[in-house]
Amino acid sequence: MSTSLTFEEIVNAARGQTGLPDPDTDSWREGLEMLLRDHAKTQSLSDRGTAIMRARYVAALATRMRVDDYLRRHPGVALAPVKRPVFILGMVRTGTTMVSYLMDADPANRSLLKWEAYEVTPPAAPGALRTDSRCLAEKARDAQMIAANPQGVAQHFEAADGPTECVHLVAQDFRTMMYGVMCSVPMYHDRMLFCDMTPAFAHRKRVLQILQSTNPGRWVLKMPSDSLFIRDLFASFPDAKVIWTHRDPFAAFASSMSMRGNSRRLFNKDMDLAYMRDKFPLQLALHLKRPLTMSRERPGDIYHLYYDDLMADPIAQMKKVYAWLGDTWTDAAETGMREWLRENPQGRFGAHRYSLAQWGYTRQELAPYFSEYLKVHPVATGAEA
Repeated sequence: MSTSLTFEEIVNAARGQTGLPDPDTDSWREGLEMLLRDHAKTQSLSDRGTAIMRARYVAALATRMRVDDYLRRHPGVALAPVKRPVFILGMVRTGTTMVSYLMDADPANRSLLKWEAYEVTPPAAPGALRTDSRCLAEKARDAQMIAANPQGVAQHFEAADGPTECVHLVAQDFRTMMYGVMCSVPMYHDRMLFCDMTPAFAHRKRVLQILQSTNPGRWVLKMPSDSLFIRDLFASFPDAKVIWTHRDPFAAFASSMSMRGNSRRLFNKDMDLAYMRDKFPLQLALHLKRPLTMSRERPGDIYHLYYDDLMADPIAQMKKVYAWLGDTWTDAAETGMREWLRENPQGRFGAHRYSLAQWGYTRQELAPYFSEYLKVHPVATGAEA
């Protein structure tokens, strides 16, 4: 099997898979080209990782082609506004997933379901979000994943018919922090920290317009890395509201390193700890720095939700979120959220254990990365992470 990846083979495979022309704009090209150059330089992908990433890149580009084709054939879809979307963001491992699932348990909200992120077109028939054959097929793959990687599932799991991150949508423009976390792609990683996300967010909006055309609702969306691009987020969605989750950054850092380290073994010849130690502290610190700056500029548009409060009494905290949003708290919302909490206790798939020492860090060493944030949000517990 070839251990290299080339631009031509990725693009030709997507063309062959779809029978469609290239996307309408070229914004996707830069990111894909950078990724492939980094892969060639680092030679860090395993044979399995090469096959997985080839498949992911082809699928992302093919989906982008299908989205553009769908909108050419249904131009009216792109005229419908995405009204008052809610974005859940924060440093990785601060409770964003839990909040997104709780919000999804309210039938009044509309989430991006995991299967939809991969299979945008055609959108599900009205009322068939969780019975579509593509959803059922993705659920079957979930079962295989749980059996194949129980440790990874214990750290993080998203069900096929549950809410997922918008990272899969911006990946269709090849502007996503996801690839810089999964693989050792140093130039691409650093470029993502400072790139203009406007084209990727415009693509995300087009996808949302397609999906809401058959199954409407007020969008509640989750992506921790929106923290890095929060200024572009508000520029793309001016009437957006943001729920920012807060947790002891030392604990969140240790947890994120553990989760990322485990997932990186699936793609790379080794975990490449040197890459993780070089890239991730700054990246995670910027997950705090940038929304901190924006919260001073738009204080009325950002809600601060604290992890410890959420874990102590999730329903009480969600009622406060709803009051801030101006949404009606209903019996259906409370019943759905309580049912989800019963079915998904913490540690459902096993305990996730982690520490800073495991990754060669001390709190003192990391303190400068978090000092400004902790002055405003003093959430550090003082306990050893």
